[in-house]
Amino acid sequence: MEKFYYFAYASNLDVQTLMGRLKTDPIKLSLALLPHFGFRFNYPNPDGSARANIVPSKNESVYGILFEIEEADREYFLRSEPGYEFIAQEVFTPSGNFNAFTFISNKTKTGIFPLESYWKTIFKGGKENGLPNTYLSQILNRTGANPLMK
Repeated sequence: MEKFYYFAYASNLDVQTLMGRLKTDPIKLSLALLPHFGFRFNYPNPDGSARANIVPSKNESVYGILFEIEEADREYFLRSEPGYEFIAQEVFTPSGNFNAFTFISNKTKTGIFPLESYWKTIFKGGKENGLPNTYLSQILNRTGANPLMK
């Protein structure tokens, strides 16, 4: 059966979330790094909150998870994120480089923040999958949440 690679960097870092969205279970391959892009919460949701996005950035990299996905699930990805393009990018893993599909949008807005439930899903998936704590702290800093208020 045909398969493709997918680079997850947002809510799909939470493997249980991704599994609940697909017909077949994805195969988690490894931690991956997308160079020359930066993680942002700058895609405007219709409710006024922000969704995660990646933007070209010469001096940044985005951590994520590389998955192998059944071709039968490609349709889910193509319709699940309106406003994003599902495009292939080269990602680095401990076992080599892969061309993996990921979501990128040119539709961006500054000064918006994600819902707490959304960024907590990203943070949970990142922790469970071994993304570096310093990187996760950078994501937390972009949420607009005040950790002193917790």
